[in-house]
Amino acid sequence: MKNIFVVSDIHGHYDQFVQVLSFWDKKDTLVILGDLIDRGPQSLQVIQKVLALKDEFGDQVIVCLGNHEDMFIDYLNFPDIKQDRFFKNGGLDTIRNFQAQLPNDFMTVNPVMQVEMIKEKYAREISMITTSKIFVIIGNVLFTHAGFDSNFETIDNTSAEDFLWIRKHYLTQNRTPYINVFGHTPVHLIHDSSDVWVSEDAKYIGIDGGCYMTGQLNALHISEAGEILNIYKSVIDPPNN
Repeated sequence: MKNIFVVSDIHGHYDQFVQVLSFWDKKDTLVILGDLIDRGPQSLQVIQKVLALKDEFGDQVIVCLGNHEDMFIDYLNFPDIKQDRFFKNGGLDTIRNFQAQLPNDFMTVNPVMQVEMIKEKYAREISMITTSKIFVIIGNVLFTHAGFDSNFETIDNTSAEDFLWIRKHYLTQNRTPYINVFGHTPVHLIHDSSDVWVSEDAKYIGIDGGCYMTGQLNALHISEAGEILNIYKSVIDPPNN
């Protein structure tokens, strides 16, 4: 029986990430459900930590794409028209974090040149992001960043955009064979707490502690059968931003 350790929505909060990783049993699969970046102070360090883990543990470490990585990819592909959207949604914090290892004139050049500098300096980091999975199924558990289109009994009807961006899918009964573990929606919007939320029928599990607002990063230890084995959290004083 395979067990999985799951983290989501780190948003550049490296210290919380390292704290919850201390609970990870290295025999278990590590799944990160996206939004490694933006809004927090150390997005680059989070990405590089995940890269180091993938170098050490290989396919035992699985990264899913989040909607913030999706915006980052859009920015890299279309900097002239996507920069404002990315920057306004926390991407400017990420770029400022990247800037420490970029040329001094980085912030003064046009967006196209900025992106070329980023691509040249951070090729491995970008490759990891762009090759991240849209969703992962392990045993009876469907791992997604945001969720899936719960109007259907199968995930085959869910678009890539919905896996990354959907909201309130958990308000509709999950008729798929899978338990859905998801991030994206801070759980205090679901049950007035930053702790992991489990639906009454246990077919939905929300784990986003809203770390960039609350300082709380949650981690879930779950079996491939969908049994919750443990829940962990790292709580650091909420950020001032």
